[in-house]
Amino acid sequence: MLLDRWPDADPTGRDLITAVRRSARRLQTQLDEAVEGLGLSYAQYEVMEHLAVRPNLHAGELARRLRITRQTAHGLVQQLARADLVDVLPPDFGARPMRLTSLGRRRLHHCRHAIASIEALLEEAEPNDRGTFLVLLAGLDARVAPTRTRPWWLG
Repeated sequence: MLLDRWPDADPTGRDLITAVRRSARRLQTQLDEAVEGLGLSYAQYEVMEHLAVRPNLHAGELARRLRITRQTAHGLVQQLARADLVDVLPPDFGARPMRLTSLGRRRLHHCRHAIASIEALLEEAEPNDRGTFLVLLAGLDARVAPTRTRPWWLG
């Protein structure tokens, strides 16, 4: 573990991978637990947040915004629709727009309240540290972003 030998040793790529994945898992667990009592996963909450900001999104656009597959977005929407939190509207030029139901808007309000304590915990860090952290994460994200090359089988 890096902390056992730091600052005597430079962090390796594996150290960064381990630290980022551990932090992401812990944060994901906290976020899922925060909304679990409301009958949602954090992924479903994210869908609802996007629909609150931009009603009438379709699954493809939602997938792009969340950086997930259309199939995953469609599955999340179907779960929310079965719970009467999202309405899937009739097709509009082939795409099926979605919007929050009144129950969905109320549930979203409760989710925001549940997640506020996690946001407050993260905001306890110094503003400059938060800014530096975001810059470092953006740099890491850019380094590991997939390249846009043609698959080998397309020649």
